[in-house]
Amino acid sequence: MAEDVEQYRRGVPKRRRMLDRYGWYEHRPEGAWTTTRQAEALNLATSRRSSRHEGVVAGLNIVSGELEILDPFALYGDAISGINVCVIGDIGQGKSALIKTAFGLRQLVADRQVVVLDKKPQSGCGEYTPIARTLGAASIRFRAGGGGACVNLLDPAISTGGEHTGGLSGIVPAGQEALVLAVLADSMGRELDEREKSAVGLALELVNADARNQGRAPVIRDLAMRLLDPRTDDFDTVGGRWAERGLEWGLEPGLALLRLADRDLKGLVDAETSQEIRDSLDTHPLVHFDLSALPTDGPALRVVMTVINTWLANRLAARSSRFAQTILVVEEGWHVAQGSTGEVFQTNMKLSRGLGLCTVSAFHHISDLPVDSPARALMQEASIVVLMGQGREDDVRETCRMYRLPPGTEETLMRLGRGQALVKIGRRDPFLLQHIRSPLEAELTDTDRAVKGVSAA
Repeated sequence: MAEDVEQYRRGVPKRRRMLDRYGWYEHRPEGAWTTTRQAEALNLATSRRSSRHEGVVAGLNIVSGELEILDPFALYGDAISGINVCVIGDIGQGKSALIKTAFGLRQLVADRQVVVLDKKPQSGCGEYTPIARTLGAASIRFRAGGGGACVNLLDPAISTGGEHTGGLSGIVPAGQEALVLAVLADSMGRELDEREKSAVGLALELVNADARNQGRAPVIRDLAMRLLDPRTDDFDTVGGRWAERGLEWGLEPGLALLRLADRDLKGLVDAETSQEIRDSLDTHPLVHFDLSALPTDGPALRVVMTVINTWLANRLAARSSRFAQTILVVEEGWHVAQGSTGEVFQTNMKLSRGLGLCTVSAFHHISDLPVDSPARALMQEASIVVLMGQGREDDVRETCRMYRLPPGTEETLMRLGRGQALVKIGRRDPFLLQHIRSPLEAELTDTDRAVKGVSAA
């Protein structure tokens, strides 16, 4: 029996030279015990490819190399709960180029309407003028003192009672009274008391009624004169005891409105709205309001921007049942984020989802802005935040504090190159973006013409 077992025993296999060369026959080393803390370096980073294909692409993720979408309408619902966008960074870091492409030109391809409040001058006109000219859109230009477009502060398109025929229930942007009171508060340098507010509200109702009977739109001079020279029965609604005294309540607001109509806002918001503005939303997907000729100092620029915003919000509320998607670009966001008019702008932004209106605003040096300013509120309410390079340590620290960014982000923001950004979308972890432009986009978004001595015409 032992002989039979020996007969069938397999011989020692032959050791092959090729396998021996690659260590096939070497003994395997035994594993070593470790801990999760020691083995952290073995957990190599991996990036899951995005499965999203809808929306407008802005550029490349610097870490993973995948395309990144910064489209508020496409991201809404899944990634974000709001549709407003804020871009923060120093001058020359590429804010304008990114806004013009990702939130301008490419949004037109996605069949959305883009409205631009263009304050930044370039070669004698607004810097969006070359884009508007290339696309065949009109540039609606405002000029201080008149000679340009005018948007009526009391335009009938801005509601008096909040109702809009064809709109959706509950979508009520700021109306005429809120707008007038905000403009007066900023102009007079104080809040109006209850008597003055009552006088303005009553006078506003009366001038609107008179204008409707005459088949025209009321203007702020009508309101000013009704406050300064009221009729004896204008205040009968407040009771016999106060009816006569009420005739004096509108003196200071009336004088302020008269000064605005004759000087500060002359030719800008004191006449019926220009026909080109009335037709703008129906004639082209790009609406370009050129505000570059308006002075930065004084109320003119801020008031015009706020009136346009309120007029636009009311127009969109009137057609909100059509579910149109609109983007409002305000590159110099700090102009509309001051005082009572800034609060009106902020109120309109709160209705962004119901109106289908995405506001894209840009800021720089946020540490200079008061903590309780409307500008801070605009920044904090944005669901998509694009942070570009910043050179001041106080700006960087305040940015990281406001958006609760992880430690070490300060150095990252100060090292970003031109066209690079740290992007925060909703609750998603921040990521680094490299903005990408086509040759045509690079030409249309060039903001160095004045430096290079090239005309925009």
